[in-house]
Amino acid sequence: MDYKKLADATMLAGTIMLQAGAETYRVEDTMLRILDTSGAETTEVLVLSTALMLNLDDPEIPSISKMQRITTRGTDLGNICTVNNLSRQYCAGELTLDEMYDALKGLGETKRYSPWVMYLCTLVTVVMFTLLLGGNTTDALLAGGSAVVLVIFQMLFEHKKVNRFLYHMAALACATFLISVVQTVFRIECNQELIVAGTAMPLLPGVALTNAIRDTLQGDYISGAARVMEAFVRAISCAVGIGIGLYLGGLVTGGVL
Repeated sequence: MDYKKLADATMLAGTIMLQAGAETYRVEDTMLRILDTSGAETTEVLVLSTALMLNLDDPEIPSISKMQRITTRGTDLGNICTVNNLSRQYCAGELTLDEMYDALKGLGETKRYSPWVMYLCTLVTVVMFTLLLGGNTTDALLAGGSAVVLVIFQMLFEHKKVNRFLYHMAALACATFLISVVQTVFRIECNQELIVAGTAMPLLPGVALTNAIRDTLQGDYISGAARVMEAFVRAISCAVGIGIGLYLGGLVTGGVL
């Protein structure tokens, strides 16, 4: 067996899952399942919300230790499911190590959805949540306009390393400001609270908070605490952005909202 390639494949599988938003215990379980196929005396994995580490050791082979820093995280349940399936097929002997590694490498190098599909999903999400919260057609149309602001920010900062706090704050501040000005200038009868709430929905840390609870219940307290802090920071950035937008909108429109 090529132990180095096994370690590389294990690290790649864990990296893809963690970047896709998988829980810490799920990533550790998948990586350990792959490493255990080596039959080595020592197979250790440590997964944090921002880093992966593994150790493969046996008296008959040189010790292999690897570490990977995780700087980007999102939500991609499709990638999590695919890596889970690949790892279990490999452990069951249905795939060779080379086949699994090539599949993982291809999965990590390609995007499941094009940017335009993601932009369209943002628009649909904002509009649908506004309607779901009780908004009418006018509210949905205005929410669609504010969603365009979010899409513009996605286009501008998609390939730039911008702090998430600043990105969410600036996007929601501009979107909320636009809603306030348009509503006042054109004297449109609408429910501003529902529009703002629908606009904020794509940026709220629902997955991060859910994973924080699941990691904590599994005993991964460090990762759980880190994810709680991540959710808290994202929620604060959204609140600050909305507050800034409302304040600036009030200044421009003379305080009439």
